[in-house]
This record gives sequence, structure tokens and C-alpha cells, in this order.
Amino acid sequence: MSDTTLSVGIVGGGLAGLATAVGLTREGHNVEIFEQAPALGEVGAGINISTQATKALIGLGLGDELAKIGNVVTGQTMKSMYSGEQITETRFSGDPSSGGRFSAPYYVFHRADLLGLLADAAGSNRINLGHRLASLSEHDDHVTLNFENGSQRKFDIVIGADGIRSRVRQELYGVDEATFTGQMVWRALLNGNDFPKDILGPHGFTGWVGRGRHMMVYHLRGSDLINIVTQNDSDSWVEEGWSVPGDAEDMRATFPDVEPVLQQLLARVTSCTKYGLFGRNPSKDWGRGRIQIIGDAAHPMLPNAGQGAAQAFEDAYVLTKWLDVGRDNPQSALSSFREVRIPRAQAIQRQSLLNSKVLHAGDWEKRQAAFKEREKKGDTNLGLGWILDYEPEEEWSQVRTYPLSVEEPAA
Repeated sequence: MSDTTLSVGIVGGGLAGLATAVGLTREGHNVEIFEQAPALGEVGAGINISTQATKALIGLGLGDELAKIGNVVTGQTMKSMYSGEQITETRFSGDPSSGGRFSAPYYVFHRADLLGLLADAAGSNRINLGHRLASLSEHDDHVTLNFENGSQRKFDIVIGADGIRSRVRQELYGVDEATFTGQMVWRALLNGNDFPKDILGPHGFTGWVGRGRHMMVYHLRGSDLINIVTQNDSDSWVEEGWSVPGDAEDMRATFPDVEPVLQQLLARVTSCTKYGLFGRNPSKDWGRGRIQIIGDAAHPMLPNAGQGAAQAFEDAYVLTKWLDVGRDNPQSALSSFREVRIPRAQAIQRQSLLNSKVLHAGDWEKRQAAFKEREKKGDTNLGLGWILDYEPEEEWSQVRTYPLSVEEPAA
């Protein structure tokens, strides 16, 4: 194998950029990260990492560190928002030696903890804060990054990991317009010590589903914290973003007539944030030449399959592998990365859009029956088994085909 070392500039110091930096650094490349904020930080509290994404992070050498800070989720219970009746149960536990979707943990993390782990692993000396990208220019043998603070840097390749409002993407393809989906999210964080330890059931992770709305609630940092994230249909446009201040009374009013456990949880909310969900059509515009975009910059996901960060980590692992074997021709390596990753990411984008419709179906009684029928047939992953079955260390170079649309099961 070639011993060529690439210089890599990563624009964006979030989860996608830092995970990629960890992988590329450990393969011997010279990596620098440029973050526009004056300090690293992730708004929001909880984040889910499904089993196949855990495998990607383990493949990047982070398995021991993850185990120290993450909650292992053995399963998830889905209940009626109104009666508290259990509808279905998803199980994530299994024998790690058996292979398959349960041979790695399903984790939940506090975002700040996971971001800190990745930043430490990437190396603080590689992170340049206060660097907002102004422009870039492409050349035959390098890419030049120009920052608003006046600095300029040249790299063999550039990776845009700068989120849904990606400046790198805008430089390549112009500004794209997002469309409000008609759904919004509330987030809140509670003190876990204020509640019985078993309030969230045997797995510490319970979802409640109702007419035009659902809610996911789970423990963080052991049982010290309880993370609440909701989603509901809304006729009103709500600003896009992670940290729009919300009103706790408005949040409670969005979920009337709920069962006693939910009432108990919502009663304790004193502060919350909200944001609207905006959709962008799947696109193959993921980069060109020596420039590659990843994560939300390339494939923003609605949060209905729990795959936003998970797909960023798959990106990080697969990109690391391609740039390892393709050191002498990084343009070709990036092209191969796109060929492998675009079909999968786009299929998951479509699944996430479908799930938003499935979870909020108007005929509630019919929908409950459909969930239970799935469980009888052995589908305890709400149609997501094909996502969890992915094996990044085996399939990173494989081009797979996926259906153009994922059909909703008959109710």
C-alpha cells in the first residue's frame, strides 16, 4: 500500500467533521479542522447512535471511549399517548458474538459528551476555532480555503462537514431552498432524580404515539437526566434551527389529554426549545474533484429514523477507508465514496420522510393495529431492520441498490 500522506482540510467541527478527522488522522493523514464558532459546542441534549453506526465508530478505534460515556439501550417500548397501552417493543440487545444487527451496542449519549470524546480523539491542536469560510477555489492539485478572518490555507482535499447551511455546499452549488414539512419539534431536559428509576420502562427508552404527534423519552448519563424530544404536525411555520427558545406551557398545550406518565413528565418541564422541520430533496451533489461534503451538508435527514448522526458516522468510516486505499488518487477515491454512499443515504432520507407520515397517521386505531401486526410478523424495528443490518467494515466498498421508494405497510 502507498505511504502517500494527504493534507486534508475539514470545514466544520461538529460530529461529522470530528469523526472524520479521527479516522483520517489515525490513517496517517495530516488533518486540520476549521470551525466558525469561537468554541466547540452542540446544542440539544440527547443523541441516538444505532448499532450499525456504533460499528462504524468502533472501526475508527473509538469503542472503549464510547463505552465509558454512553447509555446502552437494550430496547424501546412504544405506547399509546392516550391510554399508555403498549403497542410494540423493539429489542436492540443480543449476543455480540453472534453477528448481525445486535452485535454492537445501541447507544444514547448527551451530545456534549460525544462531541468532547471526538474532539479529544481528533486532537485539539488540529482544531482551528473562529474560522468562518468565506470562499474556496479549486485547482488541479489542491483546494484553497479563504476565511473571513483573512487567513488562507491550501489542502490536497477539502471535506465540507458544515451542516445543513453548509458554506462549502453553497460555494459548489449555490443556495438551495428548504421547504417547511408542516411538522415541528420540542426538546426538553429533566432531572432524572425527580422520577422513579423505572418511569421509562425496562429499557429506559419509551416512545408515545398519538394523532399527528409522537414523543421519544430516554435516560442520559445513566439515569441522571431524562431527554424529551417531541414531534407534531403544525399549521404554523416554525423557525429552522436547534435552539429557538420555547415556552413550557405551549409545549404542554401541544400534548393534551395524555396518559398519567406523560402528564408527570411534562409537568416538570420548565424550559424547552423548539424548531421547525424543513425538507430538502435528496441530491447527488455531494462534491467534485478534490472536494467532498458529508453529513447534513450532503444528506440532511428528518429525525424519524434516528439516522442523522448515524449516517454522518457511516460517512466518516467509509470516507476514511476510501482515502486510505486511494491515497495516490484522492479524486478517484472521493468519486468511489460517493458511488457507495449516495444510494444508501438517499434511501434512508426517503425512509425518514415516510416514517413521519406513518407515525402521524390520522386513523389512529388503524395505525395501532398495523404496528401490532408488524410485531407479530417479527418486524420489531418498525421497518428499519435493513438500516441496522449494514456492516460498515465489510460493506464499505460495496455499491448496493435500494428501492426508489419505501412502501408503507398496509394498515
